[in-house]
Amino acid sequence: MVSPTALALLTTAFAEGARRNRALGLWGAVGSAGAIAGQLLGGLITDALGWRWIFLLNVPVGIVVVLVARSTLHESRDDSRPRLDAGGAVLLTAGLALATFTLTRVAEGVAVGPTAGLALAAVVLLAGFALHERRHAEPLVRFSLFRLPGVRIGTFTLGLNAGALGGAMFFTTLYLQRVLGYSPLAVGAAFAPITVLILVIAPRAGALTTRFGARRLLTGGLLILGLGMLALARVPADGSYWIDVLPGMLLLAVGSGLSYAPTFVAGTSGVAERDQGLASGLLSSAQELGAGLGLAVLATVAAGSLATSASAADTGSLVSGYRAGYLAAAGLMAVAAVVASRLPGAIGRPLAVTPAASGSVEDHPCVGAAPGADPAVDDAGRRLGQLGP
Repeated sequence: MVSPTALALLTTAFAEGARRNRALGLWGAVGSAGAIAGQLLGGLITDALGWRWIFLLNVPVGIVVVLVARSTLHESRDDSRPRLDAGGAVLLTAGLALATFTLTRVAEGVAVGPTAGLALAAVVLLAGFALHERRHAEPLVRFSLFRLPGVRIGTFTLGLNAGALGGAMFFTTLYLQRVLGYSPLAVGAAFAPITVLILVIAPRAGALTTRFGARRLLTGGLLILGLGMLALARVPADGSYWIDVLPGMLLLAVGSGLSYAPTFVAGTSGVAERDQGLASGLLSSAQELGAGLGLAVLATVAAGSLATSASAADTGSLVSGYRAGYLAAAGLMAVAAVVASRLPGAIGRPLAVTPAASGSVEDHPCVGAAPGADPAVDDAGRRLGQLGP
């Protein structure tokens, strides 16, 4: 609920162009650095107080944010107040939850029969969701929004990115603890250089997107992420953090810092103001669901490699599982990079859209009512989709 609303606040407050790119660069910096910094803070709290205490972190943070938001943000509402698509929400949630649970059971080595039944049920629920959305007057997800290449490609690549990176961080944590013998606090400290590097790079990614376009920066960032995962796939059973882990993690930091801003720029480009909440929700959902499903898939791959080893308790067998997971994650990044290379070259660059002379959000050509039967795609979005490379 928080992430898409916060992202929609940014994309409606800043018209498409350099200022929005800079804002989304800061958004990506805070999000990606926060995710990695959580490893450090989580390790500290786990060592000092126990793992249950990490869940209390959101309480003081939430209180501060509520107080600041009440004094700085202006309220706005849609007068039309469309009816909530409760049926679609139930079908989508149940289908995705069942799919994730199925993959988790596969990773745990459950027999094929029960998992096949769960997988079939998940497919039926998701197919029912798609059918329901096409017939509903106010659908939870309006599929016509995916006609915009930025929305389509940005959402897809973000899901793959979140899944692969989440899996890589998971395997790295296990490698440091179970193979190198690090404590939770030491593991958290091992992620500190990554956090610092992301905080240095990510805020500049918005300006780089304006200069080079979202396609070049996103494709490059995803390729660097893939290289980092390939580097980590070489970890040995008697490895060293400084030689075998840190170089690959630094590549992950560079790739993350470069890729998030152009992803969010692409995913919100050409979208009418009233649909920014939907576009932001799609991006946030792709990130969250990609992380969950991606980790389940990669853990299944790693578990499959362990199953072929002599003993899961053997250090060498553990490492072979982690390596398989890293390689699968690198494969996901290769797919994401190929998809990102299909972005129209004008997205994110000043020539893609020209703000109105007044500079107000309302006058921006990507904001406001869209002509025609499809409210999700306005004229600016259509022009943007037709610009090509």
